[in-house]
Amino acid sequence: MKRPIYYALALFFAFAISACSHSHEHSHEGHEHSHEGHAHSHESHEHSHEGHAHSHESHEHSHEGHAHSQAAAAHDAVAPNILHFSKEQQKMIEFAIEKVKPSSFNGAVKVAARVEAAPGNVTTVVATNAGRVHYAGNVVEGKDVRAGEALFSLDGSNVTENDAAVKFAEAESNYRVAKADYERKASLYKDNVVSLKELQTAEAALKQAEAHYNSMQGNFSNGKMVLKAPMAGYIASLLVDNGAYVAAGTPLAQIQRSGEVNIVAELPVRFASALTNIAGVNIELTDGTVCSLDEVEGRVLAVGRSANSCNMVPVTVAARRLDAVVPGSIVTLHLSMSLPEGQTRLAVPRTALVEEMGNFFVFVHKGGDAFEKREVRIGATDGRYTQVLRGLHSGEAVVSKGAVSLKLSHGAAALDPHAGHVH
Repeated sequence: MKRPIYYALALFFAFAISACSHSHEHSHEGHEHSHEGHAHSHESHEHSHEGHAHSHESHEHSHEGHAHSQAAAAHDAVAPNILHFSKEQQKMIEFAIEKVKPSSFNGAVKVAARVEAAPGNVTTVVATNAGRVHYAGNVVEGKDVRAGEALFSLDGSNVTENDAAVKFAEAESNYRVAKADYERKASLYKDNVVSLKELQTAEAALKQAEAHYNSMQGNFSNGKMVLKAPMAGYIASLLVDNGAYVAAGTPLAQIQRSGEVNIVAELPVRFASALTNIAGVNIELTDGTVCSLDEVEGRVLAVGRSANSCNMVPVTVAARRLDAVVPGSIVTLHLSMSLPEGQTRLAVPRTALVEEMGNFFVFVHKGGDAFEKREVRIGATDGRYTQVLRGLHSGEAVVSKGAVSLKLSHGAAALDPHAGHVH
């Protein structure tokens, strides 16, 4: 009975030894695979080192570019505001350079002003009697007219008083009566029947009646009174509509002619004391053009000595050659005052200034095609020149025309050609 048991145990141990041997072989095979994976890991590690070396190389290249950028910045820092504008560029625009010079003006008052025709260059056509107005042809505002040209007719046929036809008949009758009376007295005077005084009185009455009659006869046609232009010029304004009824003395139109104009401004009363010391006047037109009084043959005509109901003081400037504007338009006056005798301040043309973010700059000529962009502190302006309180020295030359173009060209040249490129 024990023998089979021993036999079974022997078989169990034999199977166990065989299984253990097989497992050990697989373990060695797995160990070899592990070594192979480990070797592969080492190979990847070497590749990683190679990539790391390449990264170091790129990093060195980046440092090299950074060093190059720093060198360029250092070069720009030597003269950061020096610009170059070639002669060819200057010829393409309106370009000028002007030396900075001292000026004696001490501030200026800037005020809007209205242009009006001088009194001698404007007249009004008025109705001589009551009636209905009829335009004589194509009468419109702005039309040129000749002296003596018919503009209106007045039809008083339906008017019981001041009828033109009735008045003309009266004038004609008075003239004939006065003429007959004078002729009769002239004959009697020869016979010493009437005195010389009576004859002279009759003669005076005749001349008056004749003048009135001739005046009406020249302005009367087909039962209507004709109103003519009293001078050559243009119709500045029509004051009545065609067909309207008017009374005697009613303004019908204004006639103006070219010539001297008055420029009228009103300033607050606080400027009254300054207006006694006006050193010069510049006129700024709507297109930005600035004229001095000398250029337009002008003069300060009058300065008010009292304030009006609006607490304003009027100032009137006359100009003989201001053809660029018409009466009724608005201009700007720059009334400048003088510094105390012996004192001056530097000034540059207003066109020399360029503005950036509320700061003002000029371009100083450094020789050749080189210009320095320099910030300045400005003071008052008289419309043409602006005081420079800081930033310039007497004798330096600045760009007086073309400063904006120079600024724009510098802005285009300042664009970074590498903008957007990332190393």
